[in-house]
Amino acid sequence: MNQISFDFGHGQNRRGGPDESHIGWHRLFFALCPPPIVEPQAASIAHDYGKAFSLSAKPRLTTLHVSVIGIGDYEALPEDVIFAACQAGATVEGAPIAVTFDRIMSFRREGKARPLVLCSEGGLMPLMRLHVQLGVGMHNTGLRHNIDRQFTPHMTLLYDRKAVPPTRLDQPVSWTAHEFLLIHSVLGNTEHHIIDRWPLLG
Repeated sequence: MNQISFDFGHGQNRRGGPDESHIGWHRLFFALCPPPIVEPQAASIAHDYGKAFSLSAKPRLTTLHVSVIGIGDYEALPEDVIFAACQAGATVEGAPIAVTFDRIMSFRREGKARPLVLCSEGGLMPLMRLHVQLGVGMHNTGLRHNIDRQFTPHMTLLYDRKAVPPTRLDQPVSWTAHEFLLIHSVLGNTEHHIIDRWPLLG
């Protein structure tokens, strides 16, 4: 099984988008997904900032998510890794998570299109705790834990070569997450497949 590891957490100099040499590979990760009501607000923000900063890329609204922790990229979809990840997900105990993103900015990626993201100036400690819990669970089921001390929760709107400086949003984007998901993404395809989901009951 061919695998490459990646940094799925912090924003600066990150490998969030697909590496051109790995188009068609399979990415597995845990995430929160916003409810449908968030999509129009995200679309409006992407449109307004895209126009203000002359961005040419279109927003990726059908795959809006907040990455909690990455598992890995694989040339072929690994059933053993999926099984271990599901075991790790089942170990988590946590309350619903209030998500609030109050600023927008472009993350830096050398020589590549930059993710335009929504994030939080004050951080989101409940998401950090979920990140660590899943990392520990992954370690206990034989997977690489991928815990990142610089984990920065964010939601990517689009990728563009031009940058948007850190800016506070006039209206924060907020919702409460009542579950987290294990997601399979084929790199280069703008689609996500939900493998499993777990409630956050408190």
